[in-house]
This record gives sequence, structure tokens and C-alpha cells, in this order.
Amino acid sequence: MSRHANAGRKLSRNTSHRKALLDNLVRAVILQERIRTTTPKAKEARKLVERVITKARQGTLAARRVVHKTVRDQAALARLFETVAPRFKERPGGYTRIIHVDNRVGDNAPMSILELVVREEKAEAEKKPASEKKASEKKAAKETGEQGAGEKKPAKDKKAKKDQDEKKR
Repeated sequence: MSRHANAGRKLSRNTSHRKALLDNLVRAVILQERIRTTTPKAKEARKLVERVITKARQGTLAARRVVHKTVRDQAALARLFETVAPRFKERPGGYTRIIHVDNRVGDNAPMSILELVVREEKAEAEKKPASEKKASEKKAAKETGEQGAGEKKPAKDKKAKKDQDEKKR
């Protein structure tokens, strides 16, 4: 028999497992705007993400209820309608891109990054090199007199505290 009108990949899962997997991938793309997964999963999730964003662009209650069938997470639903969909208001489709990366080490599966084409501005601004983040955190801690989690007290402070304890005895 032929596979007429049987579109989509089965991804070696039964129907309920496949639906749950794709719904979770869609939720992750909405919340994180970029996920790393296998290429076949990314290609299937892309279809759902495009449909969901297109529907969310309407911004109506009916659209929200339709999208809620796929995106069951309230935080993801709110983010989709408040921040993600308005970014694509003028764009007539093509909201995601797939970037192929190296194969997975364990089983050599083809891996890809599925991301939104228009990223949020503050998400890019927050990404500073780690050394700059640590330097700014240390500077802020010195100004306020606080001590960070991994920082050690200077030796002088320890010695002074020890001397005070001995005097009290």
C-alpha cells in the first residue's frame, strides 16, 4: 500500500508519545527561543512552531484557545502572545531557522539548532563573556560590602576575627 496523505515523520514513537514530544519541543522553542535537537525532530517541530506563531499573531481569544491545545504551559502561552507573536506581526511566515551542527557523539545522530529568526534584544545583550560577568559581580560586591558564594575572606579579616574571639574568652 502507498503512503498517500500520510505526511510527517513517525520518529520511532507511538502517536501519543510523538505528540507529547513535539508539544514539548514547541514549548521549549517559545520559552528559550533556541533549542538543540536531532534534525528530524527539529524539522517536525518547525512545522508546529510556524503554525502556532501564525495563529498567535491574530491575538484573539479564539486564537489563544486553539494554540492552547498545543502549548499547554501558561508561561509559554503568555510569552507567545505577549512577546514572540508581536515581533512577527509584519513577517509573512518563515519564523524559524534550522542550523545543522556536528553529529551527536554517542550515536552519531545528525543534530541541529532550531531557533527563532528574530531574537529578543535583551537576550543578546545579557550574553557577556564570563570574565566580564564575574568582574562586574565582584565590583558590585565590593561596593556593597557583600561577599559572593565562592569568594574567600581575606586572611587579615580571619586573623582579626580570631584575635577578637580570643580576647572575649
